[in-house]
This record gives sequence, C-alpha cells and structure tokens, in this order.
Amino acid sequence: ASAPAAPAAVATAAELTATGLRGLFVGRYRRRTLMVCALWFTGYFVNYGITSWLPTIYQGEYGLSLSDALVYSTVTSSAGLLGCLIVALTVDRAGRRKVVAVFLGGAAAVLLTLAVLGAHTPLQVLIWTSLSAVFFFGSNICLYLYTPELYPTRMRALGSSVGGALNRLGVILGPVLVGMVYASGSISLV
Repeated sequence: ASAPAAPAAVATAAELTATGLRGLFVGRYRRRTLMVCALWFTGYFVNYGITSWLPTIYQGEYGLSLSDALVYSTVTSSAGLLGCLIVALTVDRAGRRKVVAVFLGGAAAVLLTLAVLGAHTPLQVLIWTSLSAVFFFGSNICLYLYTPELYPTRMRALGSSVGGALNRLGVILGPVLVGMVYASGSISLV
C-alpha cells in the first residue's frame, strides 16, 4: 500500500492573484520558473550543441567521410527518438517529475562518463552519444508535459512560453559555444 499523499500547500494571496511575467516570480512560482528556465536551456543547449557538431567531429577527429559522418549522426538522432518513445510509454505511469529526473540524471551520467573515459574511435563516439541522446531527447520531450503542471491554468501558457524561449536560447548558444570550444582544439571538452 502506498502512503497517503501529502496535503497541498496553501497558496498565498499573492500567488492566487499572480498573473503575467511578474506572476511567474511570485512565491512558489519563482523557484519553479527558475527551474523551468534552467531545464529548458540546458536540455536544448546540450542537445543542439552535441548533435550539430557530430558530423564535423566525426570528419575532423576520426577521418570519416562526410556520408559516413552523416550516417553516424543520424544513428545518434534516431537513438534520441527511442528516448522519446520510452518517455511516451512510461510517463503516465511513472509521473512526469520522476521521468524528467531519471532521464536528466541518465544524460548527465552518460556524458560525464564519456568526459572521464574519452572516446578513441568513431564507434565509441557513436555508442556514447547515442546513449546520451536517448536520455536528453527523452528528458526534453518530457519538459513539454511537465512544465504546464507547475503553474495554475491562468499562467500555464506563459510559463511554458518562457521555458520555450530559454529552449531557443539554448538552441542558439549550444552550437556556437561548442563550436568555439572545438575550434580551440579542446575536443575532450566537447
């Protein structure tokens, strides 16, 4: 038998009337909004930072032809779709918060392991980046489900839009910063 659910915290008067952009930073919504911004930004920064540069890394560091580099990169992106499917099949049973946490933790663990061990062959890069893509594509797709539950109905669209705006910032900055690091010769940091 499961334990009874904890009672919901009583909303303050300011939280009950919070609207607009300022409302996202009132009371309990401030922490939620900052978390949403961090999750959306980092999730898409990593996603696009890695996947955008994979073909170049495969060619420049491992000597693959352009066509082989694109095939390897497509395998990684396809693995990410598997992560999205896993989320779709488990999120309603397991819960959005838990799925986001597990998938973000999985992505971090895989990428940290890759950073520590390194990859010395294109196949190793393919395996590590594909495994990480399962996790970060999965966590990113779940953010579309999780973010709206953090806000009352009157603030859901705005809260989700702020997350989406930070997503776009991550999409822009991820490839730029990864490209700068790669261009500096620091492939191990990529």
